[in-house]
Amino acid sequence: MLANRMFQKLGLQMSPATKHNLYSDFGAACLFSLFNVVFNQFYIALAIRQGATNLEVGILAAAPAIGLLFSPIWAGRIEQSNPKPFVIIPNVIGRALLLLPAFFGAPSVYVVTAIIFYFLMGIQAPAYPALITRMYQPELRGRLMGYVRVAMGAIMIPLAYLVGSWTDKSGPSGPLITAAITGVISILFLSRVKEIALPTKVSARKSSFKEQLKLVRNHRELVVFFAATTLTGFGNILASPLYQIIQVRELQLNNIEIALARISYYVCLLVAYFVVGWVIDRFSAKQTLVYGLAAFAIVPLLYGIFGNYPAVIIGSGIQGIGDAIWDIGILAYIFRVVPGREAVVFGLHLMLFGIRGSIAPLLSTGLSDYMPISGLLIAAAICGCIGTVIFLLQKDNKEMTESVPVTYRH
Repeated sequence: MLANRMFQKLGLQMSPATKHNLYSDFGAACLFSLFNVVFNQFYIALAIRQGATNLEVGILAAAPAIGLLFSPIWAGRIEQSNPKPFVIIPNVIGRALLLLPAFFGAPSVYVVTAIIFYFLMGIQAPAYPALITRMYQPELRGRLMGYVRVAMGAIMIPLAYLVGSWTDKSGPSGPLITAAITGVISILFLSRVKEIALPTKVSARKSSFKEQLKLVRNHRELVVFFAATTLTGFGNILASPLYQIIQVRELQLNNIEIALARISYYVCLLVAYFVVGWVIDRFSAKQTLVYGLAAFAIVPLLYGIFGNYPAVIIGSGIQGIGDAIWDIGILAYIFRVVPGREAVVFGLHLMLFGIRGSIAPLLSTGLSDYMPISGLLIAAAICGCIGTVIFLLQKDNKEMTESVPVTYRH
């Protein structure tokens, strides 16, 4: 009853199936919080403390991209079948893998675990947008995705401090084991979701890679989107491992100080999730996404120009805003431009992420031994600025807008 009154106050008129899926997604996100903190925020720092070299740090930073190189292959298969198993099974296996570095703490184990994990994520990543379209009513999708992530972000704020303190006192094994267990439980919780009626007709056959590329060529919005996200994303990933190196090696921050930066990240992530979901449903995914692109140009500037602890705190907060906008904004943008073809387009998006994500961190960590890190960060910021300008100057295709039903507009 309390939940129903809260939904009414928020203006959420949900079908029973949507409400069931919201509860399942909400529970899964809350349980996933610890895994998210340990793996996405502390994993590379833990590997550095275990003796990882700059090259190994670069490989760890590139690992999220390696498996995604094959996403279009999986996307073609997902488009002709139920996406749910493609989300659940890889996540169960991948999250359990965190037990390996917990028991065998060599840097090489951290690297191998990350590569295998992200290869599995390359399977589930294009399936997730297709699953989301089957979980939530189109007119509420942006807000519901935002509210679920707000809950997750709220839990991660204290968890970031607790994990930092925990690892300082007892080492990484305990947090890694606990993260693996809660991560597996969370994905099993998500497996409870049920499919609702789709607002758009989904292709029943497998799309070849050539057909996927043709889909992009026929939509100018997608061409500009891929160009902008590739440039900005390249700059963001180029800078990402350098942040960790600056924090641990140059500033010599302890895990609690790193945790405070993560808290800044999560506070801004939480606020952004709440605002972004609301803005997308009422206004424009495109306009919202511009701010996410700009955020990824600002963060490397802060590190490159100042490079001190306040820059770490502020940069972490801006990074949280950017991540929230990319998380929801890209999904919403793809839903609008090519409804029913989300898995295919997201698969191509992830493939491009795989290409830039494999090259950029290895490039930046390799060059960091031969040139100032500040210069690499300025170069990353320039890439982000160019990508933002490309997307900002894009003109709406009126013909496309008229031919695609905009289900978010009230």
